Amino acid sequence: MFLYRWIKGTFQSLFQKPRLDQELDEELTSVLGMMVDEKIRAGMKPREAVRQARMELGGVEQVKESVREQRMGAVLDSVIQDLRYGLRTLRRRPTFTLAAVAVLGLGIGATATVLTLVNEIFLQPPPHIVEPDRLFRLQTRPGFGGAGNPDYEYYRDAASTLSGLAAYGGFRAVSYSLGEGRTDQLDAVFVSDNLFEVLGVHPALGRTFLPEENLTPGTHPVTVLAHHFWIRALGADPDVVNRTIDLAGTPYQVVGIAPEGFGAVAPTGDPPDAWIPIAMYGALARAASVDWWERVPGSRSGWLQPIGRLAPGVTFKAAEANLTALGEALEYDMKADDEGAYLQRQYRYGPRAAETLNALTRMLLAVVGLVFLVALFNTAVLLLSRATTRGPEMAVRSALGAGRGRLVRQILAETLILGAVGGLLGLLLAYGFSGMAASLLPMRFSNEFRPDPAVILMTMGLCLLTSLAVGLAPAFQITRGDARGALQGRGESASKSRSQSALVIGQVGLSLMLLAGAFLFARSFWAARTQELGFATEDRLVLQLNLQAMDYDPDRRRVFLQEATQRIRGISGVQGVATTRMIPFQGDWSWNFEAPPGVQPNMEGNLVFTGVNAVGPDYFQVAGIPIVQGRPLGPEDVEGSALSIVINEALAEALWPMQDPLGGALPVLRDAPFEVVGIAKNANYYELGEEPAPQAYVSLDQRPQYRVHFLIHTSGNAAGMAPAIQSALREIEPKLVFGWVTTMDSVFEDETDRYQVSAILVTLFSAIALLMAAAGLYGTISFLVARRTREIGVRMALGANRSRVAGEVIGFGLKLALVGVALGLVGAVALRRFTESLLYGIEPTDPLPLVGASLVLLAVTLAATFAPARHATRVDPVEAIRTE
Repeated sequence: MFLYRWIKGTFQSLFQKPRLDQELDEELTSVLGMMVDEKIRAGMKPREAVRQARMELGGVEQVKESVREQRMGAVLDSVIQDLRYGLRTLRRRPTFTLAAVAVLGLGIGATATVLTLVNEIFLQPPPHIVEPDRLFRLQTRPGFGGAGNPDYEYYRDAASTLSGLAAYGGFRAVSYSLGEGRTDQLDAVFVSDNLFEVLGVHPALGRTFLPEENLTPGTHPVTVLAHHFWIRALGADPDVVNRTIDLAGTPYQVVGIAPEGFGAVAPTGDPPDAWIPIAMYGALARAASVDWWERVPGSRSGWLQPIGRLAPGVTFKAAEANLTALGEALEYDMKADDEGAYLQRQYRYGPRAAETLNALTRMLLAVVGLVFLVALFNTAVLLLSRATTRGPEMAVRSALGAGRGRLVRQILAETLILGAVGGLLGLLLAYGFSGMAASLLPMRFSNEFRPDPAVILMTMGLCLLTSLAVGLAPAFQITRGDARGALQGRGESASKSRSQSALVIGQVGLSLMLLAGAFLFARSFWAARTQELGFATEDRLVLQLNLQAMDYDPDRRRVFLQEATQRIRGISGVQGVATTRMIPFQGDWSWNFEAPPGVQPNMEGNLVFTGVNAVGPDYFQVAGIPIVQGRPLGPEDVEGSALSIVINEALAEALWPMQDPLGGALPVLRDAPFEVVGIAKNANYYELGEEPAPQAYVSLDQRPQYRVHFLIHTSGNAAGMAPAIQSALREIEPKLVFGWVTTMDSVFEDETDRYQVSAILVTLFSAIALLMAAAGLYGTISFLVARRTREIGVRMALGANRSRVAGEVIGFGLKLALVGVALGLVGAVALRRFTESLLYGIEPTDPLPLVGASLVLLAVTLAATFAPARHATRVDPVEAIRTE
């Protein structure tokens, strides 16, 4: 109540002019009346007396303004005086000041870091994009994101509700050369000429694409380079515009450089290095799909992703209705199999990404909230501990005439200084750690993670509230006692001790909740990393090859793969090598089989939906996927021979339950039937911990592919063998392009990232909270020992056992810890249901994390109370008694 009155009075004194004027009017009326009465008694006429008195006052408004200035100046002088004195006081206590600033900085820094993550992930658009809320992705079928080039052009020209419709797609690794004899690779994406215009992006140098550069296939080899690629590969050459760069053997003219920070047109994903017109797709892809440029009736080609901008005044629903009608007309007029148009906000996350980010964000906000509360409690404990030495100081100031309000204001000024410095430290920490925290997330973002003005403003407000919150209790504790008792050394230590104990209990409880979460997420991460995948990851190297740019016909491609396989086998340390279209967790491919007689299909009509992969000989052995029946695909499964297929246990059970599937026939749409030659064990193909799903394997020789992976089993140090293997392959083909080179262990680690992120972040925050809780326990027990120094000395002088004294001190600490642990267990159980979506392989009700967290906290309590207990046993009875 006092604080409220003080703030209200100060505010009114400074800013509430009407009330001040009313007070001044009353005072001036009284003064004017006395002056007039005095002049009349001196013989002056009443009217002349009033006029003379007004002249002597110098004018009512001038007097009011003078009084206002004096009052405002007095208040400001008082505030400045409090701040100066607070700075001197804190400077005289450097240990206390550094500890308080460090604790507040950690708490505010952690909070600002998470606020920055939430702000950049959910509230801020990617850099340079204009009005992202009016952008959307166009899907031509539910769950199918793309459209062929003819369909895109149809929607672009016919839609009346859009100000523009662009398209992008066809991401691929392309070899490039700068004419210096060195060949490397870049990631390119094909785009329509109006993509940058629709997004509202302006180039940093040069220009973007012209309409005529996207009219006819293969006629305009031009490119816009990404800003990061311009710096990395071209050294930020200012004369780069109109320079040529060799892409897959063809010179391309650089027409522009994208602005810094612009990359992915989706909210997540790695940015490309270059943008190329759609019309150049066939020249670089070589084996482009049948519908990349012209419509083929019945084709489902959808390699492009249209992205549109709503016209001014047009709603999202109106645009969707317009495009749906156009989709229905497209199906009718062009005999295509499109089913309409479906719109999705461009800068909204996909379902899986959104689920992961929402769960991580909720978890981080809860965790950082607990850490902030621990920091708040810890700072209050530090201030209360320091308050024990300030009783005499405040008593002297009170005896010299300082009111209680002034004393409270002085202490609040000191906490405001601590909050301001702690907030500055927190912002510096947030600047340093926001990017690091974002890099831990299981996806990549195009935004730069730094605190923006909104986060800085929120942090400043948090500092102010924190300062008031941690300063009030010590302020009232210090100013509540009587001056005589304080001057004689008799403070209200018992009440301070109770306050400190309550704060320490709160710290311990909050720390246990965090620590239990850390144990829980660590167990979840361990369960994810140790689960049975169904394939081997250890000592497996993966090299992705992009053969589309090599202009190989199928026969030359087959010969190259055979020669490359033999060359890799001859390298020392290679135990096995196989080729495959895909590796687990990277990409997907599916087919529709005609259901055999008597089989219940899992799709509408007479179709069976299954995942599929094309593999070469020895794949199952190198990948570590056992063949449980029949044989694997081998050298005999070549072009011209009978089509062979290996199915997994799930597909065999779905198609031939309780029967032998070997020799069975699987007719594929528009293809000859495949003969089942083997059954492979179930494995995880697309997602960690997935339910056994139907999967089929066909021969890579019988179904040639342009994008191929080499899966290589090494004797150790798989990543270290990559350069030698790449050099060997480039001896066969110098312009060979590697899409990416990694290990299966790394692929698996990427899949477990979401569980690792949770474990790392919660463990880090828990460690911070645990250290602060230990500091709070240490400070409180030390305060207890200091307060009872004389009592301990008297008891020891009378023969008390030192071990008993130490036991009482440690017992008091354990008592506080046990109460805090009990409260923390209740809170941990209540909050665990919010962590379920981030856990893998364990239940939120698992009791082991609670037991482990409790034991760790009790061990930390013993460590924190050991030093004060040892100090208590070394109290000199004579010196302790003399202190009185």
